[in-house]
Amino acid sequence: MDQKRRNSTINATAFGAADALVLGTQGAGEKWVTGRRSKLFNTKTNIQIAAWNVRTGHHVGQKELIAAEIIKGKISIATLSELRITGSGTLAINPPEINETVALYYSGGDKREAGVGFMVSQLAAQSVVAFQPLSDRLAILSVDGPVKLHLFATALDSVPKRDVIILAGDLNAHVGADRTGWKETLGRFGHGNTNDNGLRLLSFAAANDLMIGNSIFQHPLKHRLTWRNPAGKDSAILDYVLINRRFRSTLGNVRVMRGFDCGSDHYLVRARLRLRLQRAKKRPTPPAKRDWARLRDPAVRRNFQVLLSNRFEALAPSNDVNEEQEQMSAAIIECAEPLCPPIRRRTQPWISDVCLDLVAERKRLKHVNFEEYRRLNREVRKQLKIARETHWNGVATEMEEAASRHEYQRLYQTIRRITGKSKVTNNTIKKADGTFANSPGEQLQRWREFFDQLYNHNAPAGPAPTPPNIKQAELPFLDIDPMITEVKAAIKSLKNGKAPGVDQITTEMLKAGGDVLVQRLHTLLGIIWTAEQVPEAWKKAIIVPILKKGDSR
Repeated sequence: MDQKRRNSTINATAFGAADALVLGTQGAGEKWVTGRRSKLFNTKTNIQIAAWNVRTGHHVGQKELIAAEIIKGKISIATLSELRITGSGTLAINPPEINETVALYYSGGDKREAGVGFMVSQLAAQSVVAFQPLSDRLAILSVDGPVKLHLFATALDSVPKRDVIILAGDLNAHVGADRTGWKETLGRFGHGNTNDNGLRLLSFAAANDLMIGNSIFQHPLKHRLTWRNPAGKDSAILDYVLINRRFRSTLGNVRVMRGFDCGSDHYLVRARLRLRLQRAKKRPTPPAKRDWARLRDPAVRRNFQVLLSNRFEALAPSNDVNEEQEQMSAAIIECAEPLCPPIRRRTQPWISDVCLDLVAERKRLKHVNFEEYRRLNREVRKQLKIARETHWNGVATEMEEAASRHEYQRLYQTIRRITGKSKVTNNTIKKADGTFANSPGEQLQRWREFFDQLYNHNAPAGPAPTPPNIKQAELPFLDIDPMITEVKAAIKSLKNGKAPGVDQITTEMLKAGGDVLVQRLHTLLGIIWTAEQVPEAWKKAIIVPILKKGDSR
């Protein structure tokens, strides 16, 4: 395959106590690659993929500390095993002291056992096509499974054979250094003896034309051993990176990174790849949220009205309904935006400096004093719990103050912030037959079918029956144009803080515009009344699916 001409998209797969990632690149000819897409990586860029048995992601602050290590190491994609998070879904993780968010896709069971995770950087997340959690042992994107290679083989069959396939993770096997009978599968730099799990892995790799990347590159032994016994005595290679032989040249290097630490007895294994991946078709960026409440301030309101008056004077009214509505809406937004700055998302990191100092000291002692390292590991967990408790006490105080001052909007915003999980967008949905809709076209068609069944019902054959003893009210025929007093009354009755429609005109704008805006809006309504035509923008509604289980399937 000519790598310079290949267009591809992330499509990955995975299992349960041995964490593994399969990265498949989907060809541009596939039906779900639609439209022009900007390049995410190219053949001159090294993509770094990691596999890490983190032992747990459930402990307080553990996910944030793992994310910090992933970002500092410039890892694009990391598979995490023994994550031990219940349920399945996606989370946005904000690590301490780093202005970047990583996406965590996770799949677990009902208990905090096993579980797999898939953590990607902000840039790489734009290339994820689908995430399919199947159980706490199998998820499409990252693999985590003890010795159940037959389960993985089933998942591997769904990846086109012409694609680049990478299996990376803790496979709990010793493949050894003996290449007899495995020269196409095992490289020259293996280590130790082969056990039963190692033979199964070698057989599996040979059957699927995969190579064990760890054995291809020569490194000191300490940069190949991926696990150390908690007592600090025994070490072994348990984590591997495999790639299909056809694309062996895309694998640049595989080695253990001993400087990464999250309190686990496994080291992070990093692989460098030379791939060309492309992000999915870019979607329109929603407008930035602004502090429209500032328009209630008398001084800001006066400035807004002056700007509107000058803007409307330069715009002659049009007799075309759509043109008049568009230029009026554009004028309102152009005058309001300079007065209302964007709302900046406030991240309140609760992980204290004391915790971060302990984490740094723990990392320093990992290869110096293992007993002290284990003691600090317990201390880190203790201090993280204290820091979280302090944070929640502060949130409770904030809510009490908001309630006592009758600042209900602030109160409910805080409640929503603490009760809802921070999530990233997961576009994976199921079709009517239970299979996953991966392409944008399939997803759009599925939403169309869903809402068509939900809202479009067949009309009854005859006239609707009228309940007895109830007379239908006869509405008077209106033959006069809308009055300006009606426009004022309608605006006054609107509630603040409501989401705008597609024209982005908020209640605060209409109320702050005063007589200047009322006059122009009255003119537009007169044109609509005369032409008996509604602007196209007013016919469009924004539908927001509210998922019952926090799950789009």
